[in-house]
Amino acid sequence: MIRKPGIVLLVVMTLILLAVGCEINTDANFRFGWTYETDRVVNVLGAANKHLGGEQSAFTIELNNQDSVVWQAPYCIVLVDEERLISVFSEGEIDLQPGEQSTVTSTGVFPEGELGKRYGIRFVVPGEPVGIASSVWSGHNDQQRKTDWFEVSDCSPPV
Repeated sequence: MIRKPGIVLLVVMTLILLAVGCEINTDANFRFGWTYETDRVVNVLGAANKHLGGEQSAFTIELNNQDSVVWQAPYCIVLVDEERLISVFSEGEIDLQPGEQSTVTSTGVFPEGELGKRYGIRFVVPGEPVGIASSVWSGHNDQQRKTDWFEVSDCSPPV
């Protein structure tokens, strides 16, 4: 059987593109944020996957006070699933004058568990409207599906 060189080349190129595409997707990052009604902007950035149970993971928090008053408030990063608060990942304090910006790195430990477990990560300022959670994964997964994550209104640890 004689094969046409064009078909063989097309199959080889398709396989190479799929392999490269899959490799790129395993390094997915996310960025989510919102603007409060008072012109306070929060963005959270980090790896969407590759987090391992029992090991430290880091997220970058960008804060921008575009309001005309000082922004002083506690905050926390929490991990949730659809049904409960898993853990308070990290906590900090916002202290920004009008027009000031700040970037901090927040580190915490993912819980021990199965690889491929999906969590929601939330940025919480107690008493303020809560933004949309973003999906993060333990292990490798590039699916950035949204879901109805457990609502969190303060930085109290899980019961």
